[in-house]
Amino acid sequence: MTIFRIAHYLESFGHKVSFLIQNPTVHKTGEQALATINERFLPFHGSIGLFTRQTPDAEGDALIATDRFTCYPVAAMDRFLRKFYFVQDYEPYFYPVGTEFLLTEATYHFDFDCLCAGDWLHGIMSEKYQRWAMSWPLAFDASVYTQAEGNKERSSNRIALYARHVTPRRAVELAFMALEILQERNVDFKVDFFGWKLGDLDVKFPYCDHGVLSAHELAALYREAAIGVVFSATNHSLVNKEMMSCGLPVIDLDLENVRAIFPEGAMCFAKPTPDDIADQIQHLLENPGKRESLRQGGLNFVKGLSWEKSARLVEAALKERVAYALGDGAP
Repeated sequence: MTIFRIAHYLESFGHKVSFLIQNPTVHKTGEQALATINERFLPFHGSIGLFTRQTPDAEGDALIATDRFTCYPVAAMDRFLRKFYFVQDYEPYFYPVGTEFLLTEATYHFDFDCLCAGDWLHGIMSEKYQRWAMSWPLAFDASVYTQAEGNKERSSNRIALYARHVTPRRAVELAFMALEILQERNVDFKVDFFGWKLGDLDVKFPYCDHGVLSAHELAALYREAAIGVVFSATNHSLVNKEMMSCGLPVIDLDLENVRAIFPEGAMCFAKPTPDDIADQIQHLLENPGKRESLRQGGLNFVKGLSWEKSARLVEAALKERVAYALGDGAP
């Protein structure tokens, strides 16, 4: 969705944007893929090309890789003024240290300019790999993720927990262990799991298994819950900011990747242990004043964010580096 958002805005700014889909598994033609983008994501009017074994014969000003798999064909395509890497996460961490890890890390040594989703990734690309890099912030859809109207009261014990357990970097198991500790302490709470269908759970605490929710359903949940729990062991999730924009206090892990984005007072930081996570959840559930403080801190943090502003930053970087390739800009 983030890729399509940025492409949508670049198009609206007057740029000609095309997609090249590597190794398609669902669509047989570009027209089918274009229909899906417009139906399921955002309006897009550019061309869509599909390719498998043969590198596309394409040309233009800027060519952007979007993950480590696409870096290899991008590296082989020479008819562009400048090449970029749309870096949304530190992908080597997706794999155990071995072949996959090493092949992924190798892409950060390619001569691509890095368009980084946040300051943590920007620091890695510029400092560790010595790449030209810039940072643009993950944002939220302000037309969907809003505070409740009127004086509707929130629950005092509901926990909205991002439970996408099929993605290891979400560290969902840590949250489950913390919830069991809270149950043993006889803390009064209910859990709203979302992000993936969990099925029947052998747990003693009350819960609702929402599975995958629409944006509007998520916003409604965020306006009703007492606290939100979203863990990120690599780059931070945009779910944090969507929760904050709905006035929901958020707990994330006390790790460098999270601290690099969120200031003190904008969220609650829990050490990545079941005991400390349980302590932080319990403290927030039992202290409405602290929840209110974090609610306001989160709102203040996200109030200046928008996808259009982020897309403008990406646009400026593309223009700057293409100008440099033409000999008209600074290195």
